[in-house]
Amino acid sequence: MINKKDKTTKIVFFGTSDRSLPILNSLKDNFNLILCVTKSDTVVGRKKITRETEVKKWGAENNIEVITVDSLKGQDLEHLLETFAKHKPDIGVVADFSFMIPKSVIDAFNGNIINIHFSLLPKYRGASPVQHAIMNGDEFTGVTYYLLNEKMDEGDILSQFEYKIDSEITSGELYSILFKLSAEKLPQTINNFLKGNITPVKQDHSKATYTISKTDPKHTFIRKEDALIDWSESVEKIHREIRAYNPWPIAWTYLEDLEKTDLLSEKIILKSSINKKLKVKIYSSNIKDGKLNINQLQVEGKNKTDWVSFVNGYCEIER
Repeated sequence: MINKKDKTTKIVFFGTSDRSLPILNSLKDNFNLILCVTKSDTVVGRKKITRETEVKKWGAENNIEVITVDSLKGQDLEHLLETFAKHKPDIGVVADFSFMIPKSVIDAFNGNIINIHFSLLPKYRGASPVQHAIMNGDEFTGVTYYLLNEKMDEGDILSQFEYKIDSEITSGELYSILFKLSAEKLPQTINNFLKGNITPVKQDHSKATYTISKTDPKHTFIRKEDALIDWSESVEKIHREIRAYNPWPIAWTYLEDLEKTDLLSEKIILKSSINKKLKVKIYSSNIKDGKLNINQLQVEGKNKTDWVSFVNGYCEIER
């Protein structure tokens, strides 16, 4: 347990996730959080609405300096390095950041950058560990705190903890839980590291696995195309994918494929007036008697709806 707050240790946080608030609050409450680095504002939707990260919003609300970047190259990188040289931070903390951190930034912290990774490394290195744990039906996942180096999730481990995966949880729900738990345990990890009470442990690289995109094998990020349902897979695998791809990008299929499959608990026939080429997102499901029950879905261009309303509007039930 932490006996007292350490307001002398200067910390920089790197992150873009909207779930980062528990970690930010933990750092602010227990240390001298001097700076947050997050990605620049994005423009989203047909109305071209400017969206800023929750990290940026939190920084403004808590009077913490924030630097936004489009990359960690060129002028963005130069500005960061100049800022670090001015503030002389002691520790960097990274959680769900959008960019690979280069050696020059690691060197600015004398190698003292702790990354929070949401798997039990060396399993599931890459950008989507929670989604892959759910998709693969893992019983446990966890969080790893490790010292960042130039390679993807290969740094020496400081500590880890396990978490049992609920059989119906979505990746969004699981990420939220892991962010909260990691925030609670973070101060103790940082303090033990600073006091020399932790001996970093090298990973067994021979046991490493990666969160490779199904449709873009050069990357570990999930793509929208990855979430296209393959109806030749088992009901259990499809149900896990629906959970894994919620809240993004959401599992999807085409109306015509939904009609063709025999995996649904209710076989459907689409009305002749329906455009069967339309995409349909599937937000939630469950399994009953070996078949897939779809609970919430959304036809392209329409609002979300429940299964009964969808059937009433689009289908004739085969009885």
